[in-house]
Amino acid sequence: MAVLSVRSTSVQAWLDVAGPVLLAVLAMTQLVADPPPVNPSLVTVCALTAVLPLVARRRAPLLVTVLVVGGVVGQVVAAEGAPATFASFVAVMVCTYTLFRQADPRSVAAGLALIAVAVAATAVLEPRTAPFQPFEIVYPLFYFGAAGGIGAFVRQRALRLSAVEGRAAALEGELQREAELAAAEERARIARELHDVVAHGLSLMVVQAEAAEEMLARDPGAAAQPLRRVQDTGRQSLAEMRRLLGVLRAADPGPPSTAPQPSLRGLPDLVREAAEVGLPVEVDVAGEPGELPPGLELAAYRIVQEALTNTRRHARATRACVRLTYEPEALRVEIADDGSATQTPRAGHGLIGMRERAALYDGTLDAGPGPGGGFRVVAVLPRGTDR
Repeated sequence: MAVLSVRSTSVQAWLDVAGPVLLAVLAMTQLVADPPPVNPSLVTVCALTAVLPLVARRRAPLLVTVLVVGGVVGQVVAAEGAPATFASFVAVMVCTYTLFRQADPRSVAAGLALIAVAVAATAVLEPRTAPFQPFEIVYPLFYFGAAGGIGAFVRQRALRLSAVEGRAAALEGELQREAELAAAEERARIARELHDVVAHGLSLMVVQAEAAEEMLARDPGAAAQPLRRVQDTGRQSLAEMRRLLGVLRAADPGPPSTAPQPSLRGLPDLVREAAEVGLPVEVDVAGEPGELPPGLELAAYRIVQEALTNTRRHARATRACVRLTYEPEALRVEIADDGSATQTPRAGHGLIGMRERAALYDGTLDAGPGPGGGFRVVAVLPRGTDR
């Protein structure tokens, strides 16, 4: 938009110079072809005075109108009643257009009064064989009025366009604020869930350490396994704590939850809930699950949950498919449906939340139309836990 604006301004400045120069050439051509009967030099100066000031018409419309009208009347007086050049007539029309397009109401009124007086004066000064008729000034004023009407129309259109652009900018800012608020709310909710995951891991470490302590007295060799579990759980909890500190921006007033956090083991419950509301879901699992960090399982579960919720609400789908691919370095989660979504939706709370969860684990999330129709969400979550 900025490039287009600069280009438009450049073209406008070029036209502001080219137009008056072209009118000056037209006036000189007419004066050469039909020389004035008297005072040719003074008529030429007045003719150029009537067109060249148009270069500054946008910056000083009323002053330019005064100069142009003065040049027109000067031509008629210097030529002892001979009509002004056609280029001068066009210049007055341009001045009338510019007054209505650019100037304030007072300048418009003053400019119109000056043009009306000039039209009447030139009509009176012209040599005639019949008495002066007031209707002789009606035709020029009609043309000038038409030019002013076009200028007023263009001005109102520009004002409406500016108002629409202002509302669009305000709406875009409001949508941006809503998206930022949604992201902040989702980060706070993720932080609460990670808090529960870390608390669970620390509790498990305490239980395992107590078990290892009891085994040390009876069988020191058997205590190695609980101690290794303490180490693994500690590493996972440390990684989750780092993620918690990364997403937590402010104290969240929400009450802590005592319910266990869900994991991919709860995927059948999501499938059953979707089927109960009329959306059959097929689950396809590939690869060896192995041991995943609890927080990563929670993120994958929430992504599947939110994607299926969006499918039920917006896609008008008849079925959906969830594919879990356990790769050596990452967990790939894909949710696809056969709904009617044909384009990427505006980022709402659901998509924002899913992207926040994927980004929390250095993952990616893509959402958009599927290759075979419908809508597809693909998340790739790296398996690594230490950061």
